Amino acid sequence: MKSIATLMLLLSSLPCAAQDTTLPVNSTIKHVTVFLDGAQVTRQGNADLPKGVSVLVFKSLSAKVIEQSIQAEATHGVKILAVSFGVDYLNVKQKPAKIAALEAEKKKWSSQLRHELSQEEVYKEEEVILKTNKSIGSNAKGVEVEQLKLAMDYFRARLLEIKAKIFETDKNIRKLNEEITRLDNQLQELNAAQEEESGTITVKVSSKSFTSSTVTVKYLVKDAKWFPSYDIRAKDVQSPVSVTYKANISQQSGEDWEHVELTISSGNPMQSGERPSIQPWILGFNNHGNRILIRGVSTIGVQSSSFVQGSVVSSEDGVGLPGVNVVVKGTTVGTVTDAGGNYSLSLPAGANFLVFSFIGMQTQEMPIAGRSQLDVYMKTDANQLNEVVVTGYGASSDRLLAGSVPGVSISNTSLYKQTAPKIIAATPIVKQTNFEFKIDELFSIKSDGETRATEMVEYELPAKYEYSCVPKLDPDAFLVAKVTGWDEYNFLEGEANLFFEDKFIGKSVLDTRNVNDTLKLSLGRDANVLVKREKVKNLSSRQLVGSHQKSSFTYEITVRNKKAQPIAILIEDQIPVPNTKEIDVEKIEDSKAEYKDETGLLKWKKQIAPGKTETIKLQYYIKYPKGSNMLLE
Repeated sequence: MKSIATLMLLLSSLPCAAQDTTLPVNSTIKHVTVFLDGAQVTRQGNADLPKGVSVLVFKSLSAKVIEQSIQAEATHGVKILAVSFGVDYLNVKQKPAKIAALEAEKKKWSSQLRHELSQEEVYKEEEVILKTNKSIGSNAKGVEVEQLKLAMDYFRARLLEIKAKIFETDKNIRKLNEEITRLDNQLQELNAAQEEESGTITVKVSSKSFTSSTVTVKYLVKDAKWFPSYDIRAKDVQSPVSVTYKANISQQSGEDWEHVELTISSGNPMQSGERPSIQPWILGFNNHGNRILIRGVSTIGVQSSSFVQGSVVSSEDGVGLPGVNVVVKGTTVGTVTDAGGNYSLSLPAGANFLVFSFIGMQTQEMPIAGRSQLDVYMKTDANQLNEVVVTGYGASSDRLLAGSVPGVSISNTSLYKQTAPKIIAATPIVKQTNFEFKIDELFSIKSDGETRATEMVEYELPAKYEYSCVPKLDPDAFLVAKVTGWDEYNFLEGEANLFFEDKFIGKSVLDTRNVNDTLKLSLGRDANVLVKREKVKNLSSRQLVGSHQKSSFTYEITVRNKKAQPIAILIEDQIPVPNTKEIDVEKIEDSKAEYKDETGLLKWKKQIAPGKTETIKLQYYIKYPKGSNMLLE
């Protein structure tokens, strides 16, 4: 009786479970927060819920949802009981219309190409038959002249006709191949992918009565990111520096973001938030030095270049890859390749690696190792063939489509006062551990392979201007803006394009990691400030002194101001610092420079009137053991 009662109890519970109502929910993306790596998507949908337990199904979502990040909310007292995520391999997403149209066109041209190749084959076969069957008459009896003439006329006419047909067919084949190649290149630029699977979020809810509820789900997706860049500008030497803060957004999640509220965040949920724990440092003999190897290249003694450029091509056909993300590892400094697969990037201090990423290709991490030219061949990644890259475009403002790059330059010694930020397209919001920019208008980013830059905020920075030069390394004078209170602007490290008097003058890096209270912005070269460093040969000598050799060096540095206004300029040079007592370095003359013994660096700060020239004399000697192999200059 007990077992029967238990069975009856189990059977009585089955109908209740079967009564859970499954309801598909039509949802739309309302808001997206893009992080430095990843993005949080907020979807909303309405559902009419019966009393009891219901299962709500959100279909056709990104397959790259991180399940642990899913959150769900419901209005009107509806309780969330459970949330789950799965990939629907049967319900594949359609390709973007633009890619589908290109593939259809390619299919049409390919079909016509096959037809032309068949035609050419037929004509060539007929040509072979004519040439191998051209004997006339028999061996016993010749052929009449009239018959021979008719036969020759036929062979000639037909062969000419066949040759013309083959020539015309060859021309058509070349045109078709060119057209198909053009379509292939365009499809590659758009990163055409196969139809990809979709994701499904299931939300189990409970309602005490029949009600209409708005259900919101939030989830983190991979393959979405942004990096900052800047336009630094000045109208003239009397104007303050303006810095336009820009976000370069890309996403390859497989979901189109259509007219959504967009927020740009400095956070990175993909990065571990766990505080590191220091371990005991055990010191003993036979310890190797802290040498860092970059894929077999030692960083000891390697001086990083401040600029790198190159091309990124496919390893399969050698064609340049447009739209490849190129980022300095561990920073937010980055760029994307142009239509030919070329890139150029200013490097921050301490840059060691570049990371190249492109959907459908294997991500590559390459050492810079002091190189200024770095070319990369990218291989196809079969695991990513179903991924799609992003297109971003503004909802209503043409300025959002402008991909202009950062920049500024100026020349003065006045100090400008700080002004309020000029809001272009976003509202800054400072949070506890990061900051955000809320884009003020609806924004759309399609998953079709492009990166777009949107201007967010423009600041006018208080700055003191001066020129700076290191004539030992570069003969040009650079205009430098010294910005104080920069930490109020929430800048991240990024590449900056410099503009002066509405002209692009070069690139720099807004380096926020290696500064204290003053941020130095290099605003480019000024050809109207002439700097020359020359060795004075008659005051430089080399002589033997006992068991030592003594070399004397004298340099003359001249700075000429060709501008119509006075300038302030910082000139830097150096004398060597010995690492052994056997080498003696003595400074003889430095024209009253600021000098640091421990580094050997010399600095001169000069005010130079218009049209005037300032001359600096630097003299020192080096004494070292005779026969030593020394690099003295």
